[in-house]
Amino acid sequence: MESQTIRPEILTLENGLQVILEADRSAPVISAQAWVLTGSIHEGRWLGSGVSHALEHMLFKGTEKRPASRIDHEIQAAGGSMNAYTSFDHTVYYINAPDTGISIACDVLCDMLCNATIPEDEWAREREVILREMDMNQDDPSRRSARRFFETIYIRNHYRYPIIGYPDLFQVLTAESIREYYRERYAPNNAFLVFVGDFDTEALKEQIYRIFENQPRRTVQPVYLPQEPNQVDPRIIDESGPFQQTRSHLGWKTPGALSEEMPAMSILSMILGSGHSSRLYRAVRERAGLVNQISAWLYPEQDSCLFGIPP
Repeated sequence: MESQTIRPEILTLENGLQVILEADRSAPVISAQAWVLTGSIHEGRWLGSGVSHALEHMLFKGTEKRPASRIDHEIQAAGGSMNAYTSFDHTVYYINAPDTGISIACDVLCDMLCNATIPEDEWAREREVILREMDMNQDDPSRRSARRFFETIYIRNHYRYPIIGYPDLFQVLTAESIREYYRERYAPNNAFLVFVGDFDTEALKEQIYRIFENQPRRTVQPVYLPQEPNQVDPRIIDESGPFQQTRSHLGWKTPGALSEEMPAMSILSMILGSGHSSRLYRAVRERAGLVNQISAWLYPEQDSCLFGIPP
């Protein structure tokens, strides 16, 4: 029997929200994701504070109709799991669950996107959690070296600021400032939803239309992103610390994500440093025995990309 190609259906609601639906009946599971097109480079007057990451934490702390504990309870009761992450230019919330959990997964994700309350008492507690995370990052040589890498390779671009923020700037964040950022950036026309798995497409579309029928398009102010000047010489930074192993990063700026070179560079990064069969792993670790681990990665940006090798 010939396999059928599964093609996603892409919708754009009147308020600008984009929805990608890909029904796949091969297994009784679903994955639901909400992508918000804002991250640490878009923080405006809060730049460097980590407000995007702080907001990611706070979206789990309750909505107008769900207290914090109920969000986790509903997803777990549906047999699913939920998590999120913040990047430089986007924030993602995702739920994986059995197919019977598609309706609750959709409702919870959309409720968090539209109706988060960001309570004062929850922020007081979560603030301490994030401060401890900052301390752990500072003690982790891999994370610390990665932070120094981005601070060195960029001198103006907002990518040089840590996603989690600087402690002194983070300390001045309040629940109200996080709410302001939420209202400014979490607009339907600055996000998209993705649903993949075993579900009834028409029923899911009806649910999404119903949820967002009273959520209007909002103005999302553009954020000025300074262009990085041309680099004419290598930049090198060394930092010592109470670590027993050395961490190093090598990086090169390459053409942007929309360039013709991107597919070739992506394949090159896989061949060089993806997995134990990659060229770098076999040559530098297994044969030469010079490192404990080594890999390669490609971080795409619109204007320019980074090609990195972190041994």
